[in-house]
Amino acid sequence: MLASVRFRRESFVPVAAVRMSSEEETPMDTSMIPTLLERLEKLERSNRRLKLAGLVLVVALAAIGVMGQARPPLQTVEAQEFVVKDAGGVVRARLGASQSAASLNLIHEGGRASLVVSGGRGQGAHLAVSDAAGKVKGLLLLSPETVGLYLSPVDATGPPKSPRVVFEVLNQGTGGFAFYDRNGQTRMLLGAVADDGSSTAIILDASGKPAWKAP
Repeated sequence: MLASVRFRRESFVPVAAVRMSSEEETPMDTSMIPTLLERLEKLERSNRRLKLAGLVLVVALAAIGVMGQARPPLQTVEAQEFVVKDAGGVVRARLGASQSAASLNLIHEGGRASLVVSGGRGQGAHLAVSDAAGKVKGLLLLSPETVGLYLSPVDATGPPKSPRVVFEVLNQGTGGFAFYDRNGQTRMLLGAVADDGSSTAIILDASGKPAWKAP
């Protein structure tokens, strides 16, 4: 009886041991290894791209925040006059205002440009360009009665004896072009200068008499 018992114990093999031994002996499919490695590489590349995109987004948001904080607040400066000087302390520009007018003056050795806008009785605006001596050589005038451009090598403001060219349009519809010689004498008229609006062209001699006229 003992011998038979011993034989049975020695011949008994657990089922789990049989399964383990069978699994260990089963050969692994090596053809799947390249596919698995390729999938792992793709996954690593995707993770790196996601990390880089996240870093760029964080940096951009931080830069926007810094720019928003560094932007200075808007300010308003109020004054009756602003004066601009060069390095030598010479006034080069003036911007000022009063109850009747506002003006901008640009000044240099070669000349001066002045823009004046006024109200009240002298309502209108004018732009004057002067030489170094202060003589107005060009004048653009806007008023309730007329719009005009005046040019002269001497003085465009119209002294009695100075050559000048005038282009002027009045509110009633008349206007035209006129040329004056150095003695202040009208030498040519062109435009709708008559009250009825008809056009004309006239050339005059030194004495002011018509030398040619049309119509």
